[in-house]
Amino acid sequence: MDIRIVIPCYNEPNIFSTIESLRNCEKDHFTVEIIVVVNSYIISSEEIKNLNRKTFHALQEYARLYDSPDFYLSPFLEENLSGHQTGAGLPRKIGMDKAAESFLNEKNNKGIIVSLDADTTVDKNYLVEIYHSFKKFKLKSATIEFHHPVEHLEKNDKIRQAVELYEEYLRYYRSALEYIGYPYAYYTIGSAFAVTAETYLQAGGMGKQQAGEDFYFLQKVFPLGKTKFIETTRVYPSARISDRVPFGTGPSISKMLEETEIKKWSYQIAAFSELKDFFRITETFYKLSKEEIMIRCSTFPSHLYRFLQKEGFFDKMVEINQHTSTPESFRKRFYGYFTAFKILKYLNFIHPDYYELTDVREQYRLLREIMK
Repeated sequence: MDIRIVIPCYNEPNIFSTIESLRNCEKDHFTVEIIVVVNSYIISSEEIKNLNRKTFHALQEYARLYDSPDFYLSPFLEENLSGHQTGAGLPRKIGMDKAAESFLNEKNNKGIIVSLDADTTVDKNYLVEIYHSFKKFKLKSATIEFHHPVEHLEKNDKIRQAVELYEEYLRYYRSALEYIGYPYAYYTIGSAFAVTAETYLQAGGMGKQQAGEDFYFLQKVFPLGKTKFIETTRVYPSARISDRVPFGTGPSISKMLEETEIKKWSYQIAAFSELKDFFRITETFYKLSKEEIMIRCSTFPSHLYRFLQKEGFFDKMVEINQHTSTPESFRKRFYGYFTAFKILKYLNFIHPDYYELTDVREQYRLLREIMK
């Protein structure tokens, strides 16, 4: 196989829209397997488990009818998974582990593992763009352009407004990471990324988190080698309301709909600008003593300095310096420590005590003006 697409499927009666979308993709000289992990947890209701079983048997029948030598469907039924909450982390891991193991058995370390969701459709050129991007650019990983389709709703529809704001927030946040010079400014969306089997194993595999498994996994992936944002094709995740996970698209939309006015609050660009100034000098910390680094950082705003102290940053810089012999290796270790998770932690540390959360559209407009 050349590509294995992993789809967690929980209580999804419409998964065949996703399967058909993939089957109708343009083809080339590569082979594709779709691994669908139909899953339920110990706490799942009998109604959901019964629907899952029907879905699983329907997928088996679909495979019998439509499988071909270069494109086939492999459904798996995973019932009574452990955990006090449902979530995509564990089933995504089960599917990606299966894909990685199969590639290893075939001695194909460069095989591509694609992560998709059961409520997501794709462009017709989705498969060829992923395949040729990995081959042409010798990628370790890739993230893929996305769009939540809401155009069928009226412009004044609250769900449409909330979804559009949430997507604008995602684009603002990624652009802000790019603006501050963070080297791994990529989207981390579970239905829109791909990795080689070799990279998957090097990163230690997918986590089991109830939510955010894509974010945590990709933070380990990006430093391992070349990543590309594939903009020449798109995935279309459903913009539905969901309370299955504690954060992400569904909960964010639900929260906005609870308010009298549809708004998405976000971090101020001024906070990102402070990090930009900080990142600009971090490479000068190479081979400096703890005291020298503390003196250099004392010129930054007091809340940034307090955050660094709280996080044990200065001791960590000493440790990194002890284990690096070039500025390049120092930089790599630095961003292995100061990850996107650390950035998010800092932004939450200073909002709203030092900066008020504000409307995302206004902040995105300011950022675009600055970046011009």
